[in-house]
Amino acid sequence: MSKKDEGRLWPAGYVFLFFLTAGVILWQTLKIPSYLFLMGIIAVLIITRANKSWNFHYFGKEVKQKMGKRVLLGVFIFLFPIYSQAVEHGRIQGQVRKAGYALEGVDVVLEELSLSTITDKNGVYSFNRIPPGKYTLTFTHGKNSLTKEAVAVTATDTTACDVEVEWEAPLSHTITVYAASRRTERVVDAPAAVSVVEETEIERESAHGQLPKILEALSGVDSTQSGLYDFNVNTRGFNSFFNRRVLTLIDGAELSGVAVDYPQWEAISTFMDDLATIEMVRGPGSALYGAGAYNGVLNITSKDPRYTQGGIVRFSLGELGMSRLDLRYAGELGRGWYFSILGGYLDSKDFSVSRNETVEYEGLPMEMVPLPLGKTERRHAKIRLDKHFAGGSVLTFETWGLDYKGGTALSPSGRLQGTRALAPRLRMNFRSSHWNVLLYGYLADWEGFSLGSGTPMFNTQYKVHGEVQGFTNFAKGKGRIVGGFSLRQQGSDTADKMGLQTFFSEARDDHMEAVFGQLDYDFTERLKVVFAGRLDFSSLHKTQFSPKVSAVYKLNPSHSLRLSYNRAFQAPNYTQYFLKAPAAPPVDLSAIEDGLSTAFGRDLGLGFESIPVLALGNKNLSVEEITSYEIGYSGLIARKLIFDVNYYKSQLKNFVTDMLPLVNPGYGPYAPPSALSPEIQNAILGTLEENLPPDLYAVMSNSLEDRSAIFAVVSCTNAGKVNTQGVELGLKYFFNKYLSADFNYSWFDFVVREELIADPIIPNTPEHRFNFGVTCVSDRIDVSMRYRSVDEFPWGGGIFVGHVQSYDLFDLIANYRFKKGFSLGINVSNLLNNKHYELFGGDILRRNIVATFSYRW
Repeated sequence: MSKKDEGRLWPAGYVFLFFLTAGVILWQTLKIPSYLFLMGIIAVLIITRANKSWNFHYFGKEVKQKMGKRVLLGVFIFLFPIYSQAVEHGRIQGQVRKAGYALEGVDVVLEELSLSTITDKNGVYSFNRIPPGKYTLTFTHGKNSLTKEAVAVTATDTTACDVEVEWEAPLSHTITVYAASRRTERVVDAPAAVSVVEETEIERESAHGQLPKILEALSGVDSTQSGLYDFNVNTRGFNSFFNRRVLTLIDGAELSGVAVDYPQWEAISTFMDDLATIEMVRGPGSALYGAGAYNGVLNITSKDPRYTQGGIVRFSLGELGMSRLDLRYAGELGRGWYFSILGGYLDSKDFSVSRNETVEYEGLPMEMVPLPLGKTERRHAKIRLDKHFAGGSVLTFETWGLDYKGGTALSPSGRLQGTRALAPRLRMNFRSSHWNVLLYGYLADWEGFSLGSGTPMFNTQYKVHGEVQGFTNFAKGKGRIVGGFSLRQQGSDTADKMGLQTFFSEARDDHMEAVFGQLDYDFTERLKVVFAGRLDFSSLHKTQFSPKVSAVYKLNPSHSLRLSYNRAFQAPNYTQYFLKAPAAPPVDLSAIEDGLSTAFGRDLGLGFESIPVLALGNKNLSVEEITSYEIGYSGLIARKLIFDVNYYKSQLKNFVTDMLPLVNPGYGPYAPPSALSPEIQNAILGTLEENLPPDLYAVMSNSLEDRSAIFAVVSCTNAGKVNTQGVELGLKYFFNKYLSADFNYSWFDFVVREELIADPIIPNTPEHRFNFGVTCVSDRIDVSMRYRSVDEFPWGGGIFVGHVQSYDLFDLIANYRFKKGFSLGINVSNLLNNKHYELFGGDILRRNIVATFSYRW
């Protein structure tokens, strides 16, 4: 980082989160009465506020004062009800299993208190703050039911009540989701359109090591691929290079870079064997998640070591000279401690080829330099340590790192290739039945090249995020409240080894804070209404309020109708704000300066000997905004057919344009030095206009830093209004417990209401898209065949403008499990070798075969 970062002080908000977590651990282990714990928290707040230790010392007085008030408000509003637990209460916790496997989505009712809950992904349920006594538990799963009587609860202790059943599970009734409401609920009860990929499906398809390949088969998902790990995942229109309209989280941590705010798929895909579930929430989600949840939220959950003990070693070989080794092992340390370790290595060529001598198809621009690296090499490791407390709370410490070389990525200004990337990460999480404290951070060091200009690029970036979330029920479970606040600090520095910025105008350090909440209430047994909202504060943009209103009406336990209204936003990224990169070699106008100096008999000091030609960001950009209305229907027919259909209509505005000339009012016409007389200034301007080409003279301007002469050839601005609408249809039919088929279809339409003539709005999305798949699963073998069809569509982004031709693809996945833990697998993407590109400017994609040999124990 730059020198000014060396003395950075940690914001007191993060320090508070650390001590808060430590305090909760003591609270849970030493059984400190809740009122004493609450008094301690209040005392800490008063002391820190009195000493103004909430302040960020380098943000300025106004931000300091507001910061403290926001944090105090969030803490008192959301933490007070969380800690109101009385010391004499006990709890019940258990797990529901079938044939040794966890069973999720089971209704559990505590009859005497009229309390209810459902089992989560691990089949676990819990009831908290239960007075001592004997209780009756009823477990219901579709038409199946089981009762446990005389379950004894004692003060301050946890009563275990595990259940083993032999039920025939009703299909889809067990599917639960978390991301739609930041709490566990059945997918048919969720106030949003959600697609789910379960653990078994992830395991079947993990051989290719590319997580977006799993997502492309989901309803409503628009996934485009360029290089081996260069993907753009989107929903509901307006895909783009470095697409970030879908917020991507893994265990609550956002895995996007700071410079372009783009999900790092090469990092996310490294730990496929550690993934438990994937949830794709379609539609705006800023009411709970803030900036980035513009078109949806992708929520990824990793496996809990306690419930996934054992190990796996997998060795993979494939086309493109690919070889990969992956390892995962989880076990118990004792006294409630569990761990998991992961590691891996990848070596592979890519689909990318050099474009300095020729290009793959018509319309692509030539590049200045060949690919510096002809292959991708990756090493990764991850360690996780969990402490399960007797009270049901779980503390997680996790660290992982990535060493990555190679790989190309498309940007609006051309292709980039990384020659080195190091990214260590840390995560700490404390979660219980009523609240969640999350703290994570990473530091990434990246080096690479702009292939279009041959310019070396450097970027060191960091992100630290803290979040407190509380959730509770009221009115005997009819109402539910989720609320919390978050703090974030992030920065980026593109300086080279000489200290010169390579593609940003300055090193940046910025902060974000937010307060969010959701209230949902069952007005009747069938009608649930949801209200949610979030306030986002940032040093990058104005304060944003994102509301949500939704109603879910259950026709019966397996059918629901959903209506919703959402408003969301997306903040420009650092590149759009602060870009300052050469667009062409400097222009030498020293002859003009020499002639003018001779004419006026003095050195004018214009600095015309090397005038930079620049592509520039725009610090005055506004956020992009979307308002969306949606109606959806989900259901289960005859316990065999799961279906989901959604219609949405949205209004989008304030698009950030591509890089264009003469759109940034901050870079007006060139003005000579003010110290010169008006006569000399007019002479300079007249001479320049007379001698320069009109297009070049029109973009001559002044640097915002020192007022020196520059050519601001391109920049960006906000413009455009668009109406969109679409339909998403998803079907899955179970013929029997072995054979199933799935189908989904998406239709997208848009109408441009306002746009710049120089920058026509293109949604980069096909009008029609559908997927069809058949899967057969038995004890020893599973086979899946998938078909994907994508309509042709225009693509526009920066220097890459053209048509993407329609394409049809078949994928084959097969696995065979031997005795004693051994298995063989094959994964064939693009089975018929249909050579195509999925976005204009992208690589030509071919068939890719990967074979795996695995051993589990």
